[in-house]
Amino acid sequence: MSTKHLLKSHFDRAAGYTRNSSNPLFALVRPPWLFMAPIVALLLFMFVGPMLAIVVFSLQSGNTIDPNPLGWTLAHYAEIITGMISGTGVYGQVLANTALVSAATVLATLVVSYPAAYALARKIKRYKVVFLLLLIIPLFTSVNVRVFGWALFLVENGVLHSLFNLVGVGEYPSLLYNRYTVLFGTTYVYLPFMLFPIYLSLLTIDDVTFEAAQDLGAGPLTIFRKIVFPLSMPGVVIGSLFVFVLSLGADVEAQILGGGSVFTMASNINYSFGYSQNWPLGSAQAVGLLLITIVAGVLILRSLDLREIASRGESR
Repeated sequence: MSTKHLLKSHFDRAAGYTRNSSNPLFALVRPPWLFMAPIVALLLFMFVGPMLAIVVFSLQSGNTIDPNPLGWTLAHYAEIITGMISGTGVYGQVLANTALVSAATVLATLVVSYPAAYALARKIKRYKVVFLLLLIIPLFTSVNVRVFGWALFLVENGVLHSLFNLVGVGEYPSLLYNRYTVLFGTTYVYLPFMLFPIYLSLLTIDDVTFEAAQDLGAGPLTIFRKIVFPLSMPGVVIGSLFVFVLSLGADVEAQILGGGSVFTMASNINYSFGYSQNWPLGSAQAVGLLLITIVAGVLILRSLDLREIASRGESR
């Protein structure tokens, strides 16, 4: 037997053993699980690893990792929690600002997105692709570029000031560096993350459902209240989760559009890692923000029937 045939026989024997084995470890190296291997490896390297590093750093007393766990400390967590309870320091105010901006952004994006998603999914037939492209194109641009563009538009002696001068308005309140502008910026940046889940959820409603409701005498308001809105709730919930989680990390909007008028948790973490060079304190705040995100995600996703959502896609 030649070397080529010998190697082939060994390979075929090993492959046959792998296919026929009931060992779950061998099952993981066969399709379809094998196809998941690259993304699992990427997540382990790019997400799990850095998260573990942040957790370990949050327990250190300085900007170097002590390999001896007996030297680790919870002092930074105690400082944050004590500050929130007692009202000393900035932690309580920062947490309140972050929660308020995130909740207000969810509400604002929902109010703006739902009518547009409904129109795109159920009413607009011509030029729908054009409208969808106009909504997608901003996602191709960096958040920093978009926010800096708004700062140049709103800044004193900027584009807006020139436009007001053209119509004879010389004096007006500054629209930059206040909390309402931060909310406007987060609403604008995270709007697509609310709109597209609602749009896709509305697309899964069969036309037969509308026809049956109309045949039974239901009016437009009744159809919306009893059919459209309940069936679009998965999109509303998922969109709210996306916007809320992304708004928790809003830093660029708070710094550039807020100009220090609103200090969020993300801004505070950035300050600890950068200006104050207190990496353990910044890591402890990052762990706190991560816990808030996980708890919010779990609570929101528990309200969804994911099997029912998946079955909608299979039925179409």
